[in-house]
Amino acid sequence: MNYFYVFIKSVATFFILLILTRLMGRKQLSQITFFDYIVGITIGSIAGSAIIDRDISKYDTIIALLVWSMLPIIIGSINLKSIRIRKLIESEPVIIIQNGVVNEKNMKKVRYNIGDLLMQLREKGIFELSEVEFALLEAHGELSVLKNSQSREVTLKDLNIKVPYKGMTIEVILDGAILNQNLSIINKDEAWLINELKNRNINDVKHIMYAGYTSEGKLEVVKRQI
Repeated sequence: MNYFYVFIKSVATFFILLILTRLMGRKQLSQITFFDYIVGITIGSIAGSAIIDRDISKYDTIIALLVWSMLPIIIGSINLKSIRIRKLIESEPVIIIQNGVVNEKNMKKVRYNIGDLLMQLREKGIFELSEVEFALLEAHGELSVLKNSQSREVTLKDLNIKVPYKGMTIEVILDGAILNQNLSIINKDEAWLINELKNRNINDVKHIMYAGYTSEGKLEVVKRQI
């Protein structure tokens, strides 16, 4: 009976967390601030404890999860309207290197040492401080770097070379399913797509793993390996 109880509670908690995380919005792992990190750990701890500990009421669990999920949503909404509160909660970028000069005062404020700086520069393929014009430590701990003019890679724009426009490819078929919503984006319909496939001797959409419409007006097709 205990195993069945844990199973049911695990499934219920899983779907509650799924709903709450969707409501809280999405961020890449590298964009998560320390505040987001603590909130995530706390929510996970609440859910994990509730699953294993039978003395914790399911109602207490739901209330705790709702509170810890809704408060970040409310604070996030306030952040969008108030820059002061946003700076207070999430902090703001700190200048570590300005005009090629390391700002030791700012580094001490955020308890950031020269070893941290050199490590994050190496991760970006920069092995000499002299290559950096500006470096900012973002609120989520990532280092944003602007190289000086002499160290930047030469671009096609620098060489005055014009290249054709290259836009995003729109997915129209995924795993054998037609994405009608995406077809409307490119002003095409299902009949057009079926006809294009027939021209390639493909009579069944289920045989296609992926199909995308490129910015050049071409249909890319990847068939399943049968």
